[in-house]
Formats: sequence, C-alpha cells, structure tokens
Amino acid sequence: MENENKKPYQLQREFNIRKIVITSFIVIGIIAVVIIFSLYIADENFRKWADINVLRKDIMSEDVPTIDLNTDKNNQIFCYNKNICILNDKILKLYDASGRETLDISVDINTALFASNDNYLALAEQNGQEFCVISDKTYLWRDKVDGEILQININKNGYVALVTTDTTYKSIITVYDSAGKQLLRNFLSSTSVIDVTISNDNQYVAFAETDTSGTLIQSNIKILSIEKATSNPEEAIIYTKENEASKMILKVQYQEKNHLICVYDDTIDMIKDETETQIVTNDDTMTFLSGNLKNNIAYIKEEATGLFNSNSVLNIINTSNNQHTTYNFDEIAKEMYTYGNVIGINIGTEIYFVNTNGMLIKKYTSNQEITNVILSNELAIIIYKDRVEIIDL
Repeated sequence: MENENKKPYQLQREFNIRKIVITSFIVIGIIAVVIIFSLYIADENFRKWADINVLRKDIMSEDVPTIDLNTDKNNQIFCYNKNICILNDKILKLYDASGRETLDISVDINTALFASNDNYLALAEQNGQEFCVISDKTYLWRDKVDGEILQININKNGYVALVTTDTTYKSIITVYDSAGKQLLRNFLSSTSVIDVTISNDNQYVAFAETDTSGTLIQSNIKILSIEKATSNPEEAIIYTKENEASKMILKVQYQEKNHLICVYDDTIDMIKDETETQIVTNDDTMTFLSGNLKNNIAYIKEEATGLFNSNSVLNIINTSNNQHTTYNFDEIAKEMYTYGNVIGINIGTEIYFVNTNGMLIKKYTSNQEITNVILSNELAIIIYKDRVEIIDL
C-alpha cells in the first residue's frame, strides 16, 4: 500500500526532472545560437570561415546552370530581375535562372543599348531610332524617334529617359511615362549629355553634361522638374551645379529619398534638397568607385600588408545614415560590379558577391579568367565566348 502511494510522487518527480533537462537544453541551445550569431556578425575571420565551411556559399563553375552560345552569331547578353536575355538576329530570347528558355520577343534592334531597373528592361538601337520597354516577360511598348539614340535609362516604375542627337542639337533628352506617353523634351545645343537618371518618385530628371566648346572642358549637373516641364518648360531646370574645369563628372544616379549620387573622377558627392555634400574623396589607394546602388556608395582601397604584398578593402557607405561597412579581401581586385544591393568583386578566377550590409552572398570560382560579369538583384551572369554561367543570388 505504501509503495502504491509513492508512485504518483515518483512520476511527478521524474516529469519535473525531464522538464528541467529539456528546458536546460533549450536555454543552452539559444545561448549557443546567440553566441554563434554574435561571432558571425562581429568576427570577420569567423564569418568568412562559416560562409565557406558551414553555409556553403562557395560554388564552382561546374555547380551552376549554363546557357550555350552560338559563337557564329553576334550575341548581346544582359540580365534583369530573374531573367537572362540574349539578343541576336533581332530576336530577344529570355531565359530563367535555371537556363531554360522561356520566351522569344521580336524586336527591330540590331545593336542594343540595355538599361534595367528591378522588373523593367529598356533596350534601344545604338545610334539608331528604335527602342522598346519590357516588364518581366511582357512586351509593353515601343517607339521610334528622329535622330540617333545615344543613351537610355529607366527607373523602377518604368519611366524612360532617352538621350538622342541630331543635326541641330548635340543632345536631346526625352522622357516617357510607363505607358509610353511623352512627358518632356529638353534641347541642348552646345553640351553633350554624359549620363541621365530619373528619380524613383517620377518627379525629377537629373543629367550630367560637358561643354567642350572652350579651351577647358566644363562639366555640369542639372535637375529638371517633370511637372514644371509639362506646364512651363522655361522653368523646368530647378537646379544647376557648375563644376570646376578640372572636375570631371562620370555618372549620376538617383537613389532612395531622391538622393542624387554624383560620381566624379576624384570624389563621390550627393545632392539632397539642392545641397551638394562630398561623401568620399578619391586618392592614390582607391581603385574602383561606384554609386550604382540602391541606397549606398562603394569603393575599393588597396592596403599594403607587407613589403611586396597588398590586399583590397571594400568600403560601403549608406547614403541615408552614413553607416560605414567594410569587407576585406586577401587579393588585389581586378574589377568591381554594382547593382541594387549587390556588389561583385572580381579577383581573376574568383568573384565575391557581397551585399550592401557587408555580408557574403556567394563566392564563385571559375576554371578560367573572369572578364565579363553582369548583375541584377537576383542574378549574376558570367559571360564567356561559348556560354553564359548563371549564379542565383
């Protein structure tokens, strides 16, 4: 009878012990995860080891899908979103991330200028008249212009800026909405447009121009209001920045919050609310600079690690909060590619893909020299003479 009375107590005691053991394992597991995650964030050497050995972010050429190319044709290759496109014989063929052909689109374009933004692709006949816009796999609209097309740009909403030239004007900027309706035209008789960009809210068009009529080359930046251009074209230009003759503008890029990034030969500046601020100054240790990102600028500096050795440091600066992030390479960078939130660093037969938080996305190793890479936010394509290799980011 006494043993029978002890059974409930023993069962409860065993249950409590099991509960304590299980809870302890859970707590230890949570602590271990927190410690590992903290190490991953804080310790760069541990993070690099975990990326390669635990997370398996290291991929080889034989591990990725490929698209075989007909080397007898003039293949023009680009990627946007999750699509790869190959243009030849006026046929644009679309492929998915696995290398499977998904669509053929007939376009009246031989030699293409490509521009993309998120889901949109714009392409135009270089030094021709024809251009068109595609959204994902849908052919939206096409148009034909007078003169010769020099540049094309598209924002994330499908608005297009086209730069053309004719016998009267050195540069003509024409802007279209996402349906193909012409919104404005701006004529430049004595200056040439170096680059053009449309803000993400569809309100502004910024362009960099150079004037070569004088003894010294003069470069300027101007901002057009699309609204004012439609109502009062004479007041369309709302901002002008005339640079020193020695300062050459290379690229302009609208980012989030209408931050206009201006890449010069010696600095990267930002124009916000008609005020220009210098973000970084180029020096002899900088090898690559880019503002072609969603909300950041990036540059690479070489640092000496010994008498005959150097490595590369990728520097990323958030243009909204000025946060500075770095990623170190033990090799010398041969090229840098940027798009959206992705940065690619080519070191020869290897390429690192890093996000704008300074975290490794993928490391790709090829069995031959890498010379041609194109990025979207979803894909990277490595282009060789006879094939395209696809890396899903």
